[in-house]
Amino acid sequence: MSFRKATLPALALTVATGIALLVHARSTVMAAPLPQDFGQAARIAGQWCAQGDKSKHCSISNNGPFLSFTNEQGSTSSGHFTNMQQTEFSADQWRFVRGTLSPDGLRIDWSNGTYWMRCSGSGGGGGRRPNLDGTWYRDGDHSMRCTIRQKKGNLSLKNESGQTATGSFDGNRRIITNWSGQQIVGSISEDGNTIDWDNGTSWSR
Repeated sequence: MSFRKATLPALALTVATGIALLVHARSTVMAAPLPQDFGQAARIAGQWCAQGDKSKHCSISNNGPFLSFTNEQGSTSSGHFTNMQQTEFSADQWRFVRGTLSPDGLRIDWSNGTYWMRCSGSGGGGGRRPNLDGTWYRDGDHSMRCTIRQKKGNLSLKNESGQTATGSFDGNRRIITNWSGQQIVGSISEDGNTIDWDNGTSWSR
């Protein structure tokens, strides 16, 4: 009798400990957040055309994980990414319609059967993208050196403070950059030697 009394509490404690560990592990997995790298978000930001029609302008902007959509009718919706690759997203005020970005980044297919295409030539200024690769200077000041590395349509930028960003073209004279979650849009001059940023600064070379 003394043997059974000694082992039953120990067995109960072992079972309780095992259950607690399983519950903790399950809650940890369920609470795991999506990665906080939103550098690819700039791929979907910018101007779009509903059904590929240049007269039906739409747009997407982002601030880190938060997205904002405007359709061709001027209706707006906030949204968010729904996968870790940032290629799928939800427009919450539009009855949670979901969008999927194509691998080439030029088309969004929506779950309601519609689609958006990149507006070819949006941003104006001719038929070819300028080569932005090289050294730039903020506001023309040569003591404030910046750099841009361009590989096809992808950009890597570094400002005068050493902060880095990713970017992409939105048309031929407009680029969209992402600085640790903050979107900044640049307009490129006709000669390709000045970028006017929407935060009030400029880069020139």
